[in-house]
Amino acid sequence: MKSVTKNPIAQKYILTLLATAGVFIAPNSLVSFTPPTIAQTLSSQNLGEIYPEEITVTDIKGFQGVIQTIAVSPDGKNLFVGTGGNTLNRVDLRKEEIIYSELVVLKGNSRIAVSPDGKTLVLTEDRRIGIFGAKKGERIKTLQGHPQQISDIAISPDGKQLVSVSGATRDIRIWDVKKGKLVDTLTEDIGPVRCVDFTPDGELFITGSIGNDRIIQFWDANTLELIQTSPQQPGYINDLAVSADGKLVAAVRNYIKVWDLTDGSVLQNIKGPSLEINALAISPDGSYVATANKEGTVMIFDIITGQKVVTLEGHRGWVRTVAFSPDGKYLYSGAEDKVLKVWQLQPEP
Repeated sequence: MKSVTKNPIAQKYILTLLATAGVFIAPNSLVSFTPPTIAQTLSSQNLGEIYPEEITVTDIKGFQGVIQTIAVSPDGKNLFVGTGGNTLNRVDLRKEEIIYSELVVLKGNSRIAVSPDGKTLVLTEDRRIGIFGAKKGERIKTLQGHPQQISDIAISPDGKQLVSVSGATRDIRIWDVKKGKLVDTLTEDIGPVRCVDFTPDGELFITGSIGNDRIIQFWDANTLELIQTSPQQPGYINDLAVSADGKLVAAVRNYIKVWDLTDGSVLQNIKGPSLEINALAISPDGSYVATANKEGTVMIFDIITGQKVVTLEGHRGWVRTVAFSPDGKYLYSGAEDKVLKVWQLQPEP
């Protein structure tokens, strides 16, 4: 597959993505929290204007197995949770209770995504993709075609296109969500792909790889042509996401790297936790990134300054997944301890 040098989208996204950007190590001036209990109030220092002096956390329990993946509904009322106990759950965030728990087939690094209208869930089930109704959790369709485990999925902003990637078989598959049919399979110039996300305009999807590749690739979502490949990164690309303001944020082992997609410049190279980052999430306003860490913590960083805002402690075992509420007032995290934590970052009015 050849790079497209005169494509107008490629001209818009001039992607130099220098791997030798200077490292910004945030000052360790903020306190770490002691393990909380349900609705315990935690005191902190110098958290900045976004957060109050106290952050509260609530534990939601009752899940069957390790919490592997979570996704928030667009209206912020529900959280969808996939667990190692092979269950897909809907959590009513106002009632703080599990509404349903449906049997599915989860394995390893399963991922879940919600359609833009909030009506449909897409879940990786080992080698297949399950499409479910969000309200009741009923299975609508099952998409099959990947010969090995799927690493990640992403739904386009218009809800029409689904991209699934597999690091095991080094392929990318494009699906028509409405028809539930495979559109194309990309196999050339593809490494062990771990993660994928769309740009906010839906013109590109971006993939990140692990293994010996450790690269980020940019694909035209319309023509499915490879536009650009980054230099090899210093660690595995464990997760990536694109903010609404056009910044690419990637978890490169235990660093958070930030690029400006409008000109390809490197904005930040932030030292994160001591151990690797499993997943990350960007706040709705694009100002902050939260990381789910193998050391059992959640960290929040300021994307603009590169400074660490706070470390949230309390999970036991790896934190596997993290997500912001649509209004940015809450942060949700799930871990090996089978507990979903709801961190209230801003007080209710």
